[in-house]
Amino acid sequence: MSQVVAPGATIGIVGGGQLGRMLSFEGHRLGYRVAVLTGGNKDTPGGRVADVEVAAGYDDGLAVQRFVGLSDVITWEFENVEVGLLADLASRANVPVRPGGSIIAAAQHRGRERRALMAAGAPVAAFREVATASGLLRAVADLGPPVIAKRVRFGYDGRGQVRLVSADQTAARHIIETIGEEGLIVEEVVPFDAEISVVVARGVTGEMTHHGVMENVHVSGILDTTVTPPVSVGPDVAAAAVDLAATIAGHLELVGVLCVEMFVTGDELVVNEIAPRPHNSGHCTIEAASTSQFGQQLRAICGLPLGESSCRPAAMVQILGDLWDDPSDRGPAWDEAMIDPGVYLHLYGKDEVRPGRKMGHITCIDSSAERALERAIAARRRLRRW
Repeated sequence: MSQVVAPGATIGIVGGGQLGRMLSFEGHRLGYRVAVLTGGNKDTPGGRVADVEVAAGYDDGLAVQRFVGLSDVITWEFENVEVGLLADLASRANVPVRPGGSIIAAAQHRGRERRALMAAGAPVAAFREVATASGLLRAVADLGPPVIAKRVRFGYDGRGQVRLVSADQTAARHIIETIGEEGLIVEEVVPFDAEISVVVARGVTGEMTHHGVMENVHVSGILDTTVTPPVSVGPDVAAAAVDLAATIAGHLELVGVLCVEMFVTGDELVVNEIAPRPHNSGHCTIEAASTSQFGQQLRAICGLPLGESSCRPAAMVQILGDLWDDPSDRGPAWDEAMIDPGVYLHLYGKDEVRPGRKMGHITCIDSSAERALERAIAARRRLRRW
């Protein structure tokens, strides 16, 4: 199997969301074709810019076989899929899957993810895996309270999580029934000073690069703002975070990009979760770095040399569906947001607008992260017509 997938080949992307859309743009820039497997939806953000959209489920054998047949290399923009069928068909067809399915399987299940992180020597919050109400009660007693109970799969943007300051049998049964069907991870609450992330890229020969440390702020469990370099994390902690992300990527034998989200508590780091794909907190790299997180993903999976990834001071702010709640029904004021010529607007091409749904983002580059954030927030504020 050749390590290099040259321009002109077809990149298969599992998932049809905005991350696949942005990777497709990068692929087209270098002359690649793109096929996306959407999971069932049609006219997806990624499918709209891909050369081929396979609008079928991840467990549809014929559709997955078609997708594999179209692809010269397969990668991911979404990890909550059943990887077995795709990995088996790709192996039979001699199509490389980068990152490998074992990394996706670990990242999509909080229990497997925690065990993989511990095997890499990464610090994680104290946790218990539970499947019953009595197990949940024991975990609360062992670890707290307070604790955070999280569903082991399909939890994102704060969904499928509950904070417990106490628990009784009735409450525990309710939690198991509502979010614990496949089991729960119960974690101690980490009293963090800052939330950060590192996006690291690793190529087929093991070479690595990174975009530095991003400092993140979440609102209601959803990423709201990111700045780089971090404004409240010292250089020693930042360097340790980069080293930790690289260690995890190396341990996993990653080929692609990996986002490692961490809590900072004093001078210590605690890994919260990993995502073996581009990440919202890396969106500012599109303008801030010579090679963005999407460019690095493309280069890594295709066996090309990794690019220059250092970032200028930058900020990103998320645009959620709440901004469409306009009494005039005219929608956000895009022209007003773009009055500042240094503001970059990225919309994801989603037709269905819902509160809390990520619809796009704004980035800005400036002489400092603080100044970039001020301008990006001001641009987002101008989107409101009321």
